[in-house]
Amino acid sequence: MLGLGVNGLGRIFVVGASALALTGCSGGGSTIGNLIAFNSPTAPAALDMKPVDKVECPFIDVPEGTAAVRIMAGGNIRHQYSLGDMSRECTVANGQISIRVGVTGRVLAGPAGGAGSFSVPVRVGIRRESDQKVLTSKSYRVSATIPPGGAQATFTVVSDPLTVPYTREQANEDYMVVVGFEQGRAGR
Repeated sequence: MLGLGVNGLGRIFVVGASALALTGCSGGGSTIGNLIAFNSPTAPAALDMKPVDKVECPFIDVPEGTAAVRIMAGGNIRHQYSLGDMSRECTVANGQISIRVGVTGRVLAGPAGGAGSFSVPVRVGIRRESDQKVLTSKSYRVSATIPPGGAQATFTVVSDPLTVPYTREQANEDYMVVVGFEQGRAGR
């Protein structure tokens, strides 16, 4: 038993009723009601969000000529960078699709190459399909090291979230994720 007695219950009822009265009956609330509910004299602004259960994540495209890069030494291959597995993850919030892309690949030593550390230039972007315009992209310099006596090394990059406007659930029809090596920027 709490031991509140009749007077204790009456005080709880009065305090509870007073708090309800302070919040007001109108949709906008009052300053005191906002202080109680939100710890601020004003209510927070409503977020402009469309209710979204799921989104069809755009497919990944590797444009021709960007899946592999060969570094030559004379007439022989020194090193070759190649893309491997790729995946993407999409979320929707505040009218935007946020897309993160994961890319794996490898560096191979050719007949004129060998062990060493390499800087692999990977670019990830989002292309609008209606006009083939790249809306956003980011370049990454990924490190890979071929150990002494080895012939290859792997690398992995996970992009920062790239955002584009959410227009409908079938985002895979509106956008394409574009991944590839930046030509002329591969190096050791």
